[in-house]
Order: sequence, then structure tokens, then C-alpha cells
Amino acid sequence: MEEMNEEIEINLLELFEYIKKRILKVIIATLVCMIAVGAITIFVIPEKYTSTARIFPKLETSSDSGTVSSTSSISVNTSMINNYVELIGGTTILGEVAETLNMERDEIQDCISVSNESDTMIINISATTTDPELSKEIVDTTIDIFYTEIKDKLDVENMITVDEAEVAETPSSPSFFRNVAIAALVGLVLSLGYYFIMFMLDTHIHNKEEAEKYLGVPVIGVIPYFDDK
Repeated sequence: MEEMNEEIEINLLELFEYIKKRILKVIIATLVCMIAVGAITIFVIPEKYTSTARIFPKLETSSDSGTVSSTSSISVNTSMINNYVELIGGTTILGEVAETLNMERDEIQDCISVSNESDTMIINISATTTDPELSKEIVDTTIDIFYTEIKDKLDVENMITVDEAEVAETPSSPSFFRNVAIAALVGLVLSLGYYFIMFMLDTHIHNKEEAEKYLGVPVIGVIPYFDDK
């Protein structure tokens, strides 16, 4: 067991020395990956802008005290939130949004996101496109059509807009620093993995110490190598 541990330790030291001699190549490979991904992020991947609005079902209040009339209204509104989310993301409303904006329904479905904030009755409606103004227009149009639909078909008029959508000034994606950081990690892992495999596959004897170790006999002489020029 001690001999096995000693052999493993020696191999790890040899691996460390092997990679240490090639550390410059590892650094260069990592930098190349970072530069390549950074250039792709800046010049190839299109910037996308996200616009978000938040809507909320206004609870009924008593005219005298201004408080919520009953706990049942809270329960009803809470149970309807999931239904509202499904309605907004459904084919009917998104189809009308697409028709209003002269777009394909698939385009609207791909860029819009509807979700309910955890432990609240607030609904987030977001749109992400390469045009910040279009993102805002999609959100605004979706909310307008949703309000009209639930008023006409469900006789619901208690929805209010908590936060209106705004034109995004900065892109939401791609993230330059995140992409470059991932590229650095990938470049480092791949280069180290390559040299690790090369080390494991290397069966050459490089010096007399390795010859004595693997052959188990002492070296009685060394033939010098001369470069024939």
C-alpha cells in the first residue's frame, strides 16, 4: 500500500511538472478562447432588450372604512391569478397582439414571458426583442388587449397596472463578462485536459532516472545526442 501511495504521489508530481512546463501554452489557449468568445459576443450575437410591466387585481373595499370587504374576495383573486397568467399567454390574446402589431403569433410567443411573482398576486409581463421600443410596444399591447378581453368576456374590471413598461436603455443580453468568464473556464479546462491526456499517453523514457525506474536495472552509460547539421 505504501509503495502504491508513493507511486501515485510521484505521478502527481510528474504531472505537475509536465503541466508547469507548458503553463504558457495553457494561458495562451485560455486567452484565445476569451478573445474569440468576446469578439463573437460583441460583433455576432445581437443585443436584446427586455421591457417589463406588472399588473395586479385590485381588491374590493368597503365604501365606509376603505378596508377589504371580506376575506373571500382575497381568496377569489388569488385563485384567479393562475387563470389570468394562462389567459395572457394563450393563443387568443397573443394572436390579437400579433395581428395588431403586424407580426406572426410565433414571434410574439417566442419573445413574451408571463409569470406570477412568488407569494404575491402580481403578474409580470415581459417582452424581449432586438428593438427596445418594440419590446415595450408588445407589453403595452398585450396588457391593453388582456384588459379588454377580461372586461368583455368575464366582466372583470379590477385589474390595474402597478408598473408600466419602459423602453430599456441597456441590453438584457448577451452578457459580455459572463460569456468571457465561461470561455476562460472552458479554455482552461480543455487545455489542462489535453495535456493531462498527453501526459497519460506518453510512453517515452526521457532520462536515465526514468529508465532505471521502469526497467529496474542501473544505467551503465549514456549516449549523448548531437544535432547533425
